[in-house]
Amino acid sequence: MKENIYTSLICKDFCNYYKPGKEEEICGGYFYLRNFVTPLELTSLIKIFKIRKEEVVERNFSSLCEKCEFRVDGCDFFVSKSDIPCGGYVILSRLYKFINLL
Repeated sequence: MKENIYTSLICKDFCNYYKPGKEEEICGGYFYLRNFVTPLELTSLIKIFKIRKEEVVERNFSSLCEKCEFRVDGCDFFVSKSDIPCGGYVILSRLYKFINLL
């Protein structure tokens, strides 16, 4: 089940697939961020690194997608290689890119 604060930070702000009322469905990015980053840390990371929904996304997170409920039949990004990933993937890929540039 989704938590309101994470849903607001990850899904509403970064996910093109977000639909209100689907709080039982959790993507791999959401799962990872909820389990490893507090809402305050997530808010700070988004602000510090100026993460935006429109940014180019890295495709290096197959391990992230393994935990995703949408991977098999509901993820256009994973299945058909579309350019639009879930919100959690957007956030994590931007953080990963920044860390690797240091």
